Amino acid sequence: MKKIFYILSMFTVVLYSSQVGIKTTTPVNTLDINADLNVRKEIRMGGTNTVKGSPGVAGTIFHNSSEFTSNDWKSIKIADGQGSMSLFSINTVSDQAGAAFSGTNGSTSPYNEDAAISSEWTVLPGTMDTFSITNMTNKVVFTFQTTAQKNGNGNSSSGFACGIFVDDKLKAVRTDVLLGTDGTNKIFNLNATLTNLIPKNNYTVKVACTKRNLNSGTLGIGAVANGAYLNAEMSQSVLTTSVLQPY
Repeated sequence: MKKIFYILSMFTVVLYSSQVGIKTTTPVNTLDINADLNVRKEIRMGGTNTVKGSPGVAGTIFHNSSEFTSNDWKSIKIADGQGSMSLFSINTVSDQAGAAFSGTNGSTSPYNEDAAISSEWTVLPGTMDTFSITNMTNKVVFTFQTTAQKNGNGNSSSGFACGIFVDDKLKAVRTDVLLGTDGTNKIFNLNATLTNLIPKNNYTVKVACTKRNLNSGTLGIGAVANGAYLNAEMSQSVLTTSVLQPY
């Protein structure tokens, strides 16, 4: 009799209200459950009065759609890495200010990992960004691209280096040399992956460059040194930071 009374009570609620609450007397939606939900079989999405909704398939995830009238399932691909890893965050920043070097030659000494950023380095201001780590197992991938151009030193070479600094410590560096006549330019790429950084909110990342052997003239990194061949958009710098963590 108790079960019958309960069912009748539920029917009464449905008759007088379009909202049903479980463990709540003030439901705010069609079905408002103030408790844990244990689903033993399928959850179907996008059904109608005559057609069952989709239960999804292996490899799909539930997608909460705010733009449509019903939720749905989305395919998901997990990036291969240390075990199974997923994309936690990705961000791209760009810079058109760049750096210009002239005068005497710079240092050609080797660079040391974790060396603090010093005055010999010029930061490309638009490349400064932040990222966060929440899991002890992780990979952070940095992809940097810019344009280097020399001018005013004839056929002499111009050497330079660019590095990626995390919390103002050098984590990756690459040297390069420009060969050719005045106005010569080339695309410069620097890719680096850091593994298992300590979890922390708001790591800082930036790209900085420095001169090596200029052999006189001017060297622009992410900046125009000779406007006959480049403009600001063509020479700009781009940094992308991707954080991978276990799924």
